[in-house]
This record gives sequence, structure tokens and C-alpha cells, in this order.
Amino acid sequence: MKFSVALLQISSFGDDQGKNLTKGVQACREAKAFGADLAVFPELWNVGAALSPHGPEGRRRWIALAIDQRSSFFQTFAVLARDQEMNIAITYLEAHQPLPRNTVSVLNKRGEVALNYSKVFLCDFGKDGLQKDKLGTDDVGCDVNCTPGESFDVCTLEDTEGQVTVGAMICADREFPEAATQLMLNGAELVIVPNACTWDEIRTAGLKTRAFENLVGIAMTNYPGPNRGSSQAHSCVVWRAGLPADTLIAKAGEQEQILLTTFDLDDIRAFRKTESWRMDYRKAWHREPFQKGSTPSTPRTTPRN
Repeated sequence: MKFSVALLQISSFGDDQGKNLTKGVQACREAKAFGADLAVFPELWNVGAALSPHGPEGRRRWIALAIDQRSSFFQTFAVLARDQEMNIAITYLEAHQPLPRNTVSVLNKRGEVALNYSKVFLCDFGKDGLQKDKLGTDDVGCDVNCTPGESFDVCTLEDTEGQVTVGAMICADREFPEAATQLMLNGAELVIVPNACTWDEIRTAGLKTRAFENLVGIAMTNYPGPNRGSSQAHSCVVWRAGLPADTLIAKAGEQEQILLTTFDLDDIRAFRKTESWRMDYRKAWHREPFQKGSTPSTPRTTPRN
């Protein structure tokens, strides 16, 4: 089974939601023309990942930009998903009390919400600094005015060849192994990662590691720009017939583009079977929390070919 994902590495118009909507719709139509089964936006597309100002009035205006699933912005993508018969992962600042959430909703081909995930590992450091008169741009985290999500749910998406189980992380979530681990435990085969930050080889290495250690495919979408971009996809298949294999499936540069990448789910699933003992170990450790002087039940191992 092949499953194609369009990584929408496109520039936003800041917090101009009308222009972002128009550009986002066009990008999804182009992705469908390329043959995508799923289109993935970078983080917080409706506000273009615009940071919340530090001042009280600026924060109030930023929070007021939050939308819910009844909004015309969201419903336009729901209709588009149905009309184009494609899955769309739309990202947005979601209205929530007491503070909004950093959210991605995966719309299936019928325009239904198959998955609603809110960023758990927020960049919410520096809250005390908000009381200061002068702040540097790096003193306060970009999610300081957000409420964290609470779970790592997964969903099932369809294409013409079959079904795939999909989960999501958002930006900083990928830097914490717990996020991808929980998605693996919940059955994810493919993990999408809407992103909005600078990119480097350390982050690439982390993404590859998340894929391998959890035996999943991973697709990350970032905004374009200097020291950004690099939207990419990795398989978990690190060797074939005993020889090392490159996990990189596709990678963008720094410029604006729609990067189409195709996951071979049969390849991933076959690799998961030969390496199932890795998943067994991970599941065993989570069933029986580590205590000094003890080990979890040893799972059955499968020899590597």
C-alpha cells in the first residue's frame, strides 16, 4: 500500500486569516493535483504562526484570533476535503478556555474530523517574564498563552489501496520521546508533524530517531525561509537484507514549495514484523514501570534477517 503526503511548505500572510485561507485552499488543490492522499499544513496556519505580543493588549488581540470548528475558516477546509476527496491536516489557534490551544485537525475524505490533536509539550517558558517592562524575543516561549493538550489519539485514514493509522505531534512535541512513544502505543503507523521553527541537523536526527524507535513513518511540514524549511519525511526501515538503508524519503530546501512524499506502508509493516520485539519491549516497559532492581517481563524476540 502506498500513501502520499503533501508537505505544504508555504509562506503565510501573518495573522491575516482571509489571505491564509485563500492560499491554503489553493495549496490543497495543487496537492490533490499532484496525487496527495493527505495535505499537511505547518503549525498554526490560520495565524501564520504569528507570536503572541508580550503586552496585555497585544495578548488579548492574539487570543481573539482563535477559531473553533464552526468558523468559516475551518468549515471551508472541511468542504474542500469532501469535494476534493482528500484528507487535510489543518492547523490553527483553537478557541479554548481559559487560553486557546495550538491544534491540528485531520479531516477525512468526507470532510469529517477524524482526529483533533492539541500540542502537549508547549513552549510556555518565561511566564514570570511577562510582568517585566522589557523582554527579549527569546525570553518567553511561543506557546506561553496556550493551554496544553491532554492526549495522543490516533485516527484511521483511507486511500484507494487501504487504510493507515495516523497520529500527530506539533513542533516541540517531536523533541520529547514520550509523545511519539504514546502514539506508537496507541497504534500509529504514520505520524505527521506540523512545525514552525528554525531547523538544523540535530532536529533532523531527532526526527529520524522518533521514526526508528517507534517503527513509524514520520512527515514534518515547516514554514519556508532562511534556516527554516527542510520539510521532510522518514521511514523507520533502517536496514534491508542486513544492510543499512537511508530512512530519508524526501526533503525540501528552504524555499516555498509543496513537497510530495510517498510512504510504502507494506515496507513499513513488514519491517515492524521483523522488529516486533522492539515494540514488545517498549510496551512491556510501559505496562510495568521501571523500579530499581527489577526488569519488565522479557518479550519474545524475532531474529533479524
